[in-house]
Amino acid sequence: MARRIDVVLEDILAAIDIVDGAVDGRTQASFQADVFLQLGVERALEIISEAVRHLPEELLATQPDIRWPDVRALGNLIRHEYWRVDPKIVWRIVADDLPPLRAAIADLLRRQTA
Repeated sequence: MARRIDVVLEDILAAIDIVDGAVDGRTQASFQADVFLQLGVERALEIISEAVRHLPEELLATQPDIRWPDVRALGNLIRHEYWRVDPKIVWRIVADDLPPLRAAIADLLRRQTA
């Protein structure tokens, strides 16, 4: 049975909140020095990636500025090619890609609940 779209969107926002809280006040260097934090952030990114897979294409198409195929692919990379995960790239994703993703997901959620 498919999950409700609003619940999936809320899951994504919750995972982004977890990442934001975990890295708040951190620098890239302190992030790279904390392997446990890296693994936690990677897990949250996996959740985001998997949740996006459960959103309909027509809904995602309303937010064309987000690279949805890359969001989906990130989870597979973390799960299946974990040795290739670079903490510098994860930090860049957190710093550069999560804020616009949050805005897009929040907008989609507003539309779903309006």
